[in-house]
Amino acid sequence: MTPAQPTQNYTIHLPEDYDAQISGILPYYSSFHQETINLVKSLPSRPKIWVDTGCGTGSLVSKAIEKFPDTKFLLVDPSEGMLDQARKKMSLYPTGRLEFLTASHTQEFSQKLEEKPDVITAIRLTKAMLSYIFRAV
Repeated sequence: MTPAQPTQNYTIHLPEDYDAQISGILPYYSSFHQETINLVKSLPSRPKIWVDTGCGTGSLVSKAIEKFPDTKFLLVDPSEGMLDQARKKMSLYPTGRLEFLTASHTQEFSQKLEEKPDVITAIRLTKAMLSYIFRAV
């Protein structure tokens, strides 16, 4: 299976403006991150491998990396621009703790991983589902 060549940012904001604008689009964006971190903390064991699909600029991982010192984070996003912003944001963290995967949509992700992830997150997918639910009500 040949993966698509995703390079487009599917938000209305440029990758370099995304962090400053996201709260206006997605209220409680920071709360999604914190609740996700709290949920992962409640698991019986700490994750060794955490994949953040649709990682955007890496905001969730930049918060989680401090809370999970033994976890390796794999980041993937359909936008190479978002991945570039995440690389910049995460440049001070040890490279062994982070791996930036080939740009890919979550539903088309097919890259072979060396280890099975313990946690997979998709915050933007959650936002899309909530938007759909609230429109239906």
